[in-house]
Amino acid sequence: MSPIALSDAELAEVMAAAHLVPVDLRQAFLEKVAVRLRGEDLGPGLVHRVAFEIARGIAWDAERAAATA
Repeated sequence: MSPIALSDAELAEVMAAAHLVPVDLRQAFLEKVAVRLRGEDLGPGLVHRVAFEIARGIAWDAERAAATA
């Protein structure tokens, strides 16, 4: 997968969202963000919405898995 170009503000949004994700799941988080953003007209608002939506989903799934283990 080829990288996508993010501005400093967009990268800051992705990094902020990544803090919600368990360390062992951050690679999957970054891959999902890249897939969702590919081909989109990027801007800090879109990147924020996508990154935090994905981060919340991953974090929520990880919490549920830990609670049932």
